[in-house]
Amino acid sequence: MKKPSQNQVAKLREAIEVFVPIIKRSLQNKANEADTRIIVNDLLERVFGYDKYFEVTAEHMIKSTYVDYAIILDGKPHMLIEVKSMDSQLKQDYIRQTINYAASEGVKWAVLTNGCEWQLYRVIVDKQVDKELFISFSLLDPSSIDYNEVFYLTRESLTKGIIDEYWDYKNALKPSVVLNVLLSQAVIDKLRKEVSTASGYKVTSEEIVDILVAKLIRSDVIREGSIISKKCIEMIRPSAEPNIDLQGLTPIQNEILKILVGSNSPVPIDYIKSSLIEKQFEFKTLGGTFRGLAVRFGGELIVDDNGYSLSEYAKTLFSKELEITE
Repeated sequence: MKKPSQNQVAKLREAIEVFVPIIKRSLQNKANEADTRIIVNDLLERVFGYDKYFEVTAEHMIKSTYVDYAIILDGKPHMLIEVKSMDSQLKQDYIRQTINYAASEGVKWAVLTNGCEWQLYRVIVDKQVDKELFISFSLLDPSSIDYNEVFYLTRESLTKGIIDEYWDYKNALKPSVVLNVLLSQAVIDKLRKEVSTASGYKVTSEEIVDILVAKLIRSDVIREGSIISKKCIEMIRPSAEPNIDLQGLTPIQNEILKILVGSNSPVPIDYIKSSLIEKQFEFKTLGGTFRGLAVRFGGELIVDDNGYSLSEYAKTLFSKELEITE
């Protein structure tokens, strides 16, 4: 898989650092949506490398309506961009319409931004239109940015299909995908034969699965039960239920758990923050809050590139607790 060179990363860092004071001042001045679009337009040219006269189209029409920007390459839209005012919290609802527009046009990529925060989504069309948050970063803190990932938003990445290759790479190496292969019958049979030969003791498939699950594979991956074949689940011996302490949860922890229980997929941190703000919770950072939840839930609180989620066991336990307290 092609990765950006050190020179490309250095140029990206340098270009972004030029815009940081501009973004910070505009945020202080509460730049409206029109002002934010001007800054985004410049970012698309000077940071990401698009020709703003011929490759960045404003108010691109799709089905009698308009999206804020479209990246047009070889006469076709390759990426749609939704822009909100700089002081806006980026909400999932803001990108939903753009995702639908992208799906109708056969566009794979959609961006939601307020100039400061950038979220790149992969548009997925199966039986229904869906999306997956692929890359997320904030230009307010350049030191925290993974410039290797930011590169995949550039013109070079989009025109050469590098971004699609990176998408395939990340999906191929998801823990859930590797686990599904590791616990496939073919691999289990091979391991059983090799272990039996090496040890001189004839082990069973059930014993191989048991040692993988009990000792070698992280529990938070194991509990993504939908990815494990039914046959393997039947071979896994029931383990002791983890001890989860639900006593003395803070109001903000309680609200976060409600959000996670109500979702069937990982919840991005930006969505959690915006939901808490809407319900008038005050916080500077959620780091300590999540550390407290991690101590209580252990591997039942799952964190990955797409956000936070709870195991089915933790969801059931917390739901029962809610029924008791409410």
